[in-house]
Amino acid sequence: MKAALEDLGARVVLFPTIEIVSPPDESIVEQAIEQLDIYEWIIFTSTNAVEHFFDYLARLNPEALFQLVTQQSLPKTAVVGPATGEALESYGVHPTLMAESFQAEGLVESFAALQGGAGRKVLIPRALEARDVLERELPQLSYEVTVAPVYQTVQADVPAEGITALAGADGIVFTSPSTVRNFINIFDGVSEGESAIDYVSARKIFSIGPVTTAELHKHPQLQDCIFEAPEFTTSSLVELIAHTL
Repeated sequence: MKAALEDLGARVVLFPTIEIVSPPDESIVEQAIEQLDIYEWIIFTSTNAVEHFFDYLARLNPEALFQLVTQQSLPKTAVVGPATGEALESYGVHPTLMAESFQAEGLVESFAALQGGAGRKVLIPRALEARDVLERELPQLSYEVTVAPVYQTVQADVPAEGITALAGADGIVFTSPSTVRNFINIFDGVSEGESAIDYVSARKIFSIGPVTTAELHKHPQLQDCIFEAPEFTTSSLVELIAHTL
């Protein structure tokens, strides 16, 4: 996204708010990978989930990795959105199913249309803390769901001088609810004057989709300056920024 915006002439300041680390308990994903053949489906909801799951797979069960890549009698795969699909294909696995709307609710609709739950097992490698839409809704369709944390996100450690790089920005981009929460915490933790909400509300705010927008809406001062990407993808977000700023 940074490269795409710079190609359009923008000056982009990166402000990391998230650090990705291993989950505190790896036993769930280790057990799931040891018996991967019991699952009918593996569902990926982010590129990070794909990358970390395949890291575990390569380390713990190389034979299953080979079978998955060569599409030999191992679980079918489902993804939320094209970016996650591209991440999966980078490992040589073509997703069996992609949500028509690029969020978990769309994937629930896709599974409902299959009408094939009946106790079939689904594995969801994901972040330790994530929306529970799939684990809540898929059992209602008779699927047995195993959630296996493969990573967790923690707030990044940003020095005070990192805030000064934000001066003069025309817009600010948020790509997940945790980037909203962490940005506010980091900004307010090191800024000696202006609050995070005052800073953000003085600019155009760009959100990748409705879940991130809902987090922003928790702050009434921000509601009138939010622009949401229509397709919930980074390319859609870049196009929105280009037409708005």
